[in-house]
Amino acid sequence: MTARSASWRRSIARAALVLGGVFVVWLPAGILDVVPFVLELPGESSIRVHAAAAVACLMVAAWGFWNE
Repeated sequence: MTARSASWRRSIARAALVLGGVFVVWLPAGILDVVPFVLELPGESSIRVHAAAAVACLMVAAWGFWNE
């Protein structure tokens, strides 16, 4: 892997890690009604959508930091 490609992947991983952290913190705060859930998909509960967003962001972060 080239240095430029590794830098690109690492910056995506950092952004995904920060966004995943926001979703991880937002999930229990939303369950306790401290903040409202903002993501909605028809036919799915808001808790499931927020949990899926957190998992997806953390998976992207894992891909970005993989093989370092």
